[in-house]
Amino acid sequence: MSNDLPQKILIVDADKSVGQGIKGALEKHNIKVDTASDLGTGLYMFNQNVYPVVLIELGFEELPGLVLVQRWRNHDMPDKRNASFILVAGNRDGHDSGQAKLIEELDDIEVIYKPLNPIHILPILKKAMITRARRMRFVDVSAQAMKLASRPETVQNAIDFVKTNLKDLGPRGHDLLREMYEAQKSWAKAMDVVDGILLQKPENLNAINHKGRLLLKLGRHDDALKYMEHADKLAPNNIQRINEMAMAYLAANKPDMSVKQMRELIRYHPDQPEVKFDMFAKLQEFGFDDHAINLCKDTTDPLEVVRHYNNKGVALAKAGNVEGAIMEYERSLRFYPKYKENYRILYNIALAHLSFKTRSHYEIALDYVMRCLEMNDKFEKALKTKEQIEDQLSKRNKTAS
Repeated sequence: MSNDLPQKILIVDADKSVGQGIKGALEKHNIKVDTASDLGTGLYMFNQNVYPVVLIELGFEELPGLVLVQRWRNHDMPDKRNASFILVAGNRDGHDSGQAKLIEELDDIEVIYKPLNPIHILPILKKAMITRARRMRFVDVSAQAMKLASRPETVQNAIDFVKTNLKDLGPRGHDLLREMYEAQKSWAKAMDVVDGILLQKPENLNAINHKGRLLLKLGRHDDALKYMEHADKLAPNNIQRINEMAMAYLAANKPDMSVKQMRELIRYHPDQPEVKFDMFAKLQEFGFDDHAINLCKDTTDPLEVVRHYNNKGVALAKAGNVEGAIMEYERSLRFYPKYKENYRILYNIALAHLSFKTRSHYEIALDYVMRCLEMNDKFEKALKTKEQIEDQLSKRNKTAS
């Protein structure tokens, strides 16, 4: 097989005939073709394999193609996040200027149109492999620079290294230089890099985005939002920007606008419930409990809430972080305080307090056990724990007297 073609590719398209139509022809070139016609299969196959090239239906209904690209570009493994992505468009996708701008902003994405012709797709796959190789080279250079920047005595060496390689690195080199300054919290110098790009290309979405993010770090929330909102208007559905805007709106005391962004993030991560629970926690941290409760009730059923916080609390308790465990258990009670399964949470809060082994914590534990039994008076563990606590308190009373 030619080294300039991928050994295997993944095609994510609801129309199974798209993959079947080119599979035979590509396999003659020793290219293994895996297909996924639904989101679950696509996510599973991508996580289980390394695909140098991935073709995704632009208008994939379960999760838009551009959203999947962004999700996979955030993968922990460099081999996966630097796959070459090719969007497969049909006539029904139309010509969306915002979509086109987002493709341009995300960079290194090819767009091809149905029906796919095996003869025409081979040169596109070759080009995709070149793109992947270039991105992987950048990963190596970036890792080398970051290693230098991680030590105070070699930070300047890291900056000089990037500056020396700017021509070879192309536009992404300026991003890396900005990251070097950010690594040492030199926000003004990082801003100078961004402003230099905007001076030459005022509509550079990547630079506009970073300008907003840096302003946010400097505490200039309203100014940051002006840049973020401008970029979002030009190219909506950038997941990283949506997340940053959600945090910026919180910092600017605009919870309604933040929740609007959070709803988008939740919609784009249907398989990652931790995303929405992180959003609830952020709202609570900023003091917007009512917004957190309403968002939770709109997106999450009570049993999922109990299971999530119960599991998280148990894990923290086992790790020795009892106070953190209690905080997570208590979060659950705020969302659905009258839910029948809360007796499990109440019981675990009691156990957490018992671990402190002080009279005041025994008394608190007893209160939670009693509340637990009010919800489930047949819960054997709670009945036994109640007796044990009362026995301990009785012994302590005798000792005190």
